[in-house]
Amino acid sequence: MTLPETPAPTPTAETSPVRADVPQGILTPILNEAAVLAKVPREQLSIVRAEAVVWNDGSLGCPEPGMEYTQALVNGYWVVINAAGQTYDFRVGPGGSFRLCPEGRGHAPLQSEVR
Repeated sequence: MTLPETPAPTPTAETSPVRADVPQGILTPILNEAAVLAKVPREQLSIVRAEAVVWNDGSLGCPEPGMEYTQALVNGYWVVINAAGQTYDFRVGPGGSFRLCPEGRGHAPLQSEVR
């Protein structure tokens, strides 16, 4: 006897796990910056990724040529936003400071952080 498959619930914007790991106090300024960069209202932004991660060094997975970085694991966040056909890759370090990683320069984090 085979039981019928029950479809998994579809997460809404409020309950989506993609936003669950990043505190709103960090996510809000990033969304504001992405809206300014894309020249669109915040409502037109789409969060692709927003999660707690462990970066493999102080470059937050986005090293700049000629720079030296702390060679230690760094807890932070990775936030990727789509807006107006463009992808914005933000790297967040300790204390909530963030920066935009230019396309093609970023590397994935060492691991997702378990909280």
